[in-house]
Amino acid sequence: MLFDRRRFLATASAGLGGLLFHGRLRAAGINSLPTDNPLAHLNLPWTAQIKWANVVDVTKAPGPNLMEKIGNAQTQLAARGGGVVYFPPGVYRITDTIGLRDGVVLRGATSGPMAKAFDEDFAPPSRLEFPRYVFKPEGAGTPLATAFKGIQLETPATASNCGVVNLDLDCGHVFFSEGADHLCGRNRFVFGCRLRNAALANKNVPDLALGQHPWQRYTATYDRAAIQVFTAENAVVANNRLPRGGEANFTMNGYLLLDRAKTPVAVDGVVFDYDNRAGIYLNHYGIGGPGGQGPDGTPETHPHGFRKGLLIRDNYVFQTGRCAIGFCGDGVQCRNNVIRFAREVWRPTVTGRHISTGASTNDNRAVEMRGWRWVVDGNDYEVHRNLCFDGKFYINDGEGLMHEDHVNSTVNDSVLTNNRGNAYLSIYHTAGIDGLLIEGNHILIDRAASSEPAIHVTACRTNDPFPCRNVRILNNTVSRGILISGSPGENNVVRGNKAVGTTPLRIQNEAGARVEANEGFEVEEAVWLSHNESKARQREQQKKK
Repeated sequence: MLFDRRRFLATASAGLGGLLFHGRLRAAGINSLPTDNPLAHLNLPWTAQIKWANVVDVTKAPGPNLMEKIGNAQTQLAARGGGVVYFPPGVYRITDTIGLRDGVVLRGATSGPMAKAFDEDFAPPSRLEFPRYVFKPEGAGTPLATAFKGIQLETPATASNCGVVNLDLDCGHVFFSEGADHLCGRNRFVFGCRLRNAALANKNVPDLALGQHPWQRYTATYDRAAIQVFTAENAVVANNRLPRGGEANFTMNGYLLLDRAKTPVAVDGVVFDYDNRAGIYLNHYGIGGPGGQGPDGTPETHPHGFRKGLLIRDNYVFQTGRCAIGFCGDGVQCRNNVIRFAREVWRPTVTGRHISTGASTNDNRAVEMRGWRWVVDGNDYEVHRNLCFDGKFYINDGEGLMHEDHVNSTVNDSVLTNNRGNAYLSIYHTAGIDGLLIEGNHILIDRAASSEPAIHVTACRTNDPFPCRNVRILNNTVSRGILISGSPGENNVVRGNKAVGTTPLRIQNEAGARVEANEGFEVEEAVWLSHNESKARQREQQKKK
C-alpha cells in the first residue's frame, strides 16, 4: 500500500515535542517494526553485520521531546550492541543536528517494494524537517547556527555499522566524517533517502575585509556535499533522490562583489542556491599535487585515498551547479546514476566574493573520478554550463565524466562503459595511463557543454609526456571527436566507434593506437608535442610563410 500523506497526516499529542504521525496507518497494523536488511539485494556480505533486528520505535522512546527521544533510543540500542532507530510514517520536526552513534542506523518506513529514486514522486513516508534558514537583509543577518543542520557522526574516527535508510530529509544534509589523520570507522551507508534543500553556508562569506554586508550569505560549494561519506572500508550510497529544490532559496539585492578591477559593486538578484552544491561525495580526497605539478597519489603516499568496498548506484541527482558525484578509492563502483543540471542558470559569482567571468569555473561536472580501478558504468547525465555575470557568456565548465590530473592519481585498470550524456568523457592530462576501457558510451555533446572532444584521453601534462598503455576505445557513439595521446603509446586500440552528424569527425591519434573500423571519422596521426615543442613548431611554420 502506498502512503497518501495528505489523507492520513494527523497531529500527535504535544508531549511528543514536534512529532507528527499517521495514526490510522499505525492502528491498521501497517507500521510493524521492520527487521529485514534493506540492503540485502546488493549482495554485500558486510551489510549483514548491522543489527537490523534490534529496533526501537522513536515515538515510544522515553523523553519529553523528539531530540531527547532520538538520543534515548540510541542509548537503548548501545546497550544491545547497536541497531535501528525507527521512524514510523509521519513528519518529524528536528530542531538540531542529529548525532549518530556507533552501530546505529536511522530508518524510516519503506516507500514501497518497487520505489526507485529515479521516479519523480519518490518520497519516503517518514519525513524529517530540519530548521529552515530565515534570511534577513539587515544588521548581521540571521545567525547561521539557526539552520544548516543534518545527520552527523558523534565519533567519526571509530563509528562503524552506521547509516540512514528510507528517510525524507528537508533542509538537512548527511555528513559521515572522519577523525584526525584520516582515522575512520567502516561500514557506512545512505540508502533510499530523499534530500531537499540540503546545503551549508560558505564560511568565507561575508568577507568584511572587502566591505561585504554582514548579512550576505553564499552556498558552501567546494567543501561539503548534500550526502558526504568517509569510510575506512565499505560504503554504499544508493537509491537516493536529490530532486530540484528551491523552496528554501532566497534572493539578495545590493550584494557586494569585487569586479575585475577589484572594485566593490552592488549586484541585485544574487541567490543563495541550495542546489549549487556537490551532490554525493564518497571518500572524496585530494590525493596528489595540484594539476600539472604532481606528485601523483599512490597507495604508499595517500593510503586513505585507495580504500576499498565503495559503491554509488541508482541515485538521482539534480544540480544547478558544482559536481554531482565525486569519489576516490580503489575499485569504486559508480553505476546507473541519473544526473540532471538546470539550463541557463545565471551565476553572477562562483565564490560569493567576486563577479564571475567566462574564465571562471563553477566545476559543473557529472562525475569526478579519483584513484585506481574504478568502474563508471550505465550512468545517464545532462550537464550545463552557467551564465557568467554579464549574462551573455558561459562560465568555463560543463564537464561529463572526468579523471583530471589535479590532486589525483594516475589511471590504472579503470572502466568507462555504457554511459549516456551530453558532455565529454575525459581522462585529462594525467601522468600516465595503464589499463583503460572506454566502451559502449553514447555521448552527444550539448551546445552549452564544454567544447572538448567527446572522448578525451591524454596521458600527457602540459610540458611533459607520460606513458599511455593498454587503452581500448571501442564501439562508442559520439557527436564530437576522439583524442588519445601519450608517449610512449603501447597496445592502444580505437575501434568500432560511430560518428553522429553530417561533418566527418576527427580521431586524433597521438599515442600510436591501432585505429580501425570506425565510421564517420577522419584520422589524424601525430606525435605528441609538449607545449614548448608546439610553440616552437608554430614559430618555424610562420618563418617559412
